[in-house]
Amino acid sequence: MFGMNREGAGMAEFRKAFEWRRALLDYRLSLRLSRPEVARRSGLSVSAVKAYESGDRHPSREALTAIIDALGMAVEQANPVLAGAGYAGNWRAIFNEAYGPRGLEWFAEEAERYAWPVIVTNEAPDLIAANRTFRGLIGIPLTQRLPDPRWNFIALASDPVFADRLDSWDEAMSFVIGLAKGDLRRSINPERPPPHSAEPFRRLLEGDPAYVTRMLRLWEPAEPVTHTTRMHYPVRWRHESGQVMRFTAVMHVADVWHAFSWHDWIPDDAETIRLLRG
Repeated sequence: MFGMNREGAGMAEFRKAFEWRRALLDYRLSLRLSRPEVARRSGLSVSAVKAYESGDRHPSREALTAIIDALGMAVEQANPVLAGAGYAGNWRAIFNEAYGPRGLEWFAEEAERYAWPVIVTNEAPDLIAANRTFRGLIGIPLTQRLPDPRWNFIALASDPVFADRLDSWDEAMSFVIGLAKGDLRRSINPERPPPHSAEPFRRLLEGDPAYVTRMLRLWEPAEPVTHTTRMHYPVRWRHESGQVMRFTAVMHVADVWHAFSWHDWIPDDAETIRLLRG
């Protein structure tokens, strides 16, 4: 989600601006801890603690982490210090320990709490969880297990059974293409997709030629979408009655380590709510 080039440039500027040694010293003083006490807690010498604070020596990551642990710094306070000293922050503690890894059953149960359509996708993007409202709207039998190879949103883009009912097809595809273009980790085009999307792209290109042609026409003018923790795209879905339902789909992070994303299809008008209630 975060491009390495952009992150590298921003981190270099951050290191120049942030006085991490001063932050470490100020935090120790705020706790009224002496250098000998920090040395005792961290297993370092008093002279090492003093040298790291004064700038006479640069700590290893292990030594700096030992001081951070000795001071009991919270992750949000420790990460700027680590970054300022030139080390990667403890992002696993933020995303994994703070929010915890979740199994697919948890996502499925959580999705059921909401009255609007809710789904979870992975990076491919395969549909890995969906609530009853979404299943009923799209026509996925409750007996069908997810994830299922048939339910990949790249592959479905050229399947008329799905695509003919997506009135906002061009806008949705432009958003998907924009996400691909906005991924600074890799250069993507339909002929050279990343490994995790190779099979869905193959199925897309083998689908209805009219939709394949539309997708290829959209590729060049589609603007890159900057990856953030919260994005949105329009959905206009043709109900089985023929009426068009209107949603704002909000895409946000579900599990950063597995690259899972929530998609909440929030109804945009009263008629859509009425049709959902059926």
